[in-house]
Amino acid sequence: MYKYNVMIQNNKHIFSLKMLCLSLLIIFGGKAVNAFAQKINITPLPMSVTMDSEGRQFELPRKFTVAMYGVSDPKVWADVDRFVRKLSFATGKKGTMERKEQGHFRMVQDKTLPAEGYVLTVGEKDVEVRFSSSAGCYYALQSFMKMLPPNVILGKEGEKKADYLVPCLTIQDQPRFGYRGFMLDVSRHFFTPDEIKRVLDIMSIYKMNRFHWHLTDDQGWRIEIKKYPRLTEVGSVSKDMLMNDEKQTKYWHGKPYGPYFYTQEDVRQIVQYAAERHIEIIPEVDMPGHMMAAMAAYPEFSCHPERTYEVWTQNLGLSVDILNVGNPNAVQFARDVVEELCQLFPGPEIHIGGDECPIMQWEKNPECDQLRKKLGLNSYRALQSWFIGEMAQVAALHGKGLFAWNESVTAQGADMAPLKDNNVKVMCWVGAQPAARKATSQGLDVVITPIGPYYINRKQWNSQDEPYAAGPGNDSLSVTYNYIPVPQDISPDLSHHYIGVQATFWTEFVSTAHYMEYLMLPRLMAVAESGWTQEAQKNFPDFVRRFNADIPLLNLGGYNYGKHYQYK
Repeated sequence: MYKYNVMIQNNKHIFSLKMLCLSLLIIFGGKAVNAFAQKINITPLPMSVTMDSEGRQFELPRKFTVAMYGVSDPKVWADVDRFVRKLSFATGKKGTMERKEQGHFRMVQDKTLPAEGYVLTVGEKDVEVRFSSSAGCYYALQSFMKMLPPNVILGKEGEKKADYLVPCLTIQDQPRFGYRGFMLDVSRHFFTPDEIKRVLDIMSIYKMNRFHWHLTDDQGWRIEIKKYPRLTEVGSVSKDMLMNDEKQTKYWHGKPYGPYFYTQEDVRQIVQYAAERHIEIIPEVDMPGHMMAAMAAYPEFSCHPERTYEVWTQNLGLSVDILNVGNPNAVQFARDVVEELCQLFPGPEIHIGGDECPIMQWEKNPECDQLRKKLGLNSYRALQSWFIGEMAQVAALHGKGLFAWNESVTAQGADMAPLKDNNVKVMCWVGAQPAARKATSQGLDVVITPIGPYYINRKQWNSQDEPYAAGPGNDSLSVTYNYIPVPQDISPDLSHHYIGVQATFWTEFVSTAHYMEYLMLPRLMAVAESGWTQEAQKNFPDFVRRFNADIPLLNLGGYNYGKHYQYK
């Protein structure tokens, strides 16, 4: 019997995994299956798994064919081609795609299935994949590869003479939410395109489909905007920066931090890389607050254009210097930025930020006062609502929707009308559940990303050995996993507005990718399961078992991760 170590509030408690015996029989589609015996270590947990009663296995042949008869979707062809090349390289076998009815793999497009759902049937002689869309096909193939040695799904060359066996079974699967996301802040500390791609890789393994890219803040403007080159010439460089790593080390960089930003060509390559993994990128430029980097580049758009501004070197806090929404030129600047984002990112949504926006300067600014009166608004906070509505209209001209943080709904004096009129989606973080209730009551869609359980940049434990990070240190894997994103008392006519969940990672205290991975894993996997698996099917002890089964995968991929729930 295994044991695992759990540290809670500076105390180490050892719990026997005898408790797992209570969950050995996991119910899939009304049929009980022994979790240990089946050795199906797929995370997130599929909706239904039916094992072959005779325990038979499919062996990948030395030469295998994929039958594509009747499949016309070019995205499916591209996905399957990448699967064949990946499987061939990793195993040393030789695969081909053919437009015929029979093969070792049969791809069957079935429009009756949900958009991201699939049915994967592994027989002794062949494998059938049924799907409605290219996403469903992709996730089915991910599940198949997940049952093979970890080098396969990682695309790494493995042992040529090895037997590549998969148990015979049927998986019927579909996600709980359409939005299964991860947000990464690259403003406070920058991460290279290759480091971003590693994040996308791990997201794809766990069937996450939205990468929310926080590209701008007081500490740096990280995306090239052709119309405003000083945003990156000036705004991507700070005089210094406080650095933090997993060794509990804090130190000043001691020299200019930057210029660090993504060129538009970088963005195009990352967008394409994400698309091949069925991940849509949601870019965020945070406006009208959190704009010190932009003000340093273009002070004329601030409430005090006579001042000289600098990119912040402070990790924490927020600047009171914000965009002057009473200045038509400043609003046009914002429109131009949003328009360029819309042209650069092909996904259906962008994010305007809208969080933590102090309005003190608006209250003393004659241009803002004049605009407020012209619009007939009762509060200066309502100016922010108007601004968000204006940006939503720009996005709509390009066929895109807009996301904003929940202050757009919950801040005192906020005006709901521009959000409702433009179908703005709300990311709920502070007071997440009350904010979600208020937004959904007005017919707005919400993504649940609560500070604490889903803020996976925070400490995992209250231990002196735990590296320096944000938060009090009680956001353990169990807290993240067991959080319920949709309360049971939400009425059916409102529950459909809960469109997804998101893990969020701010980098004030994280300056290296290695440290980021330590904090995000395995908690990112827990949020992924909450996004995919129905609440009634979730089982924390079994999730821990599957995390441990994935440790060879994480090790082979060179990922850093928290060891607190590793079997001893």
